[in-house]
Amino acid sequence: MENKEYLKGDWNIFAMPLLFLFRHYLELGLKACICMKKEIEILKAVLWSDTSREKRLRVRETLYEKPKFTHDLPMLLDDMKKCFSNRDYSFSENVQNYLTRLSNYDKKSEAFRYPFDTKGNLSLPEPIMSIDEIKKMIKETSCELNSIAIQLIEDLYPLNTAFLNKIKR
Repeated sequence: MENKEYLKGDWNIFAMPLLFLFRHYLELGLKACICMKKEIEILKAVLWSDTSREKRLRVRETLYEKPKFTHDLPMLLDDMKKCFSNRDYSFSENVQNYLTRLSNYDKKSEAFRYPFDTKGNLSLPEPIMSIDEIKKMIKETSCELNSIAIQLIEDLYPLNTAFLNKIKR
């Protein structure tokens, strides 16, 4: 989309559906990464007989821990930080700022859902960021989230294979 001035309300029509879908992608992506990391820890504990008692107990707690059913991006980001002590799985400060900014406008994943309210008023009277800024946010955030997810999948694959081989015996 070319940069130009839009009529009042055009931003809502063009950007809000994109932000709505992107926000859901982020929420589901964070939840998937948290689940994959927990699965990795569980499989490591099951596969390695030299796992310490303390670590096995922590893994057992993880097994029984209920997942957080939340739409709160900062809370999911905090959960992710707790799961990952390794810097390879962390987001840049810029991406963390994007997540916080999105969450400030849309805490419960509803604000970007409709461009207009039931009375025909604009849901967000003022654009929260330019279209170019939205494109930059999507590109940077997706790149980092996908990179983390791919690394987790690569870490998970050999553990799943080893676990399957162990239970076949």
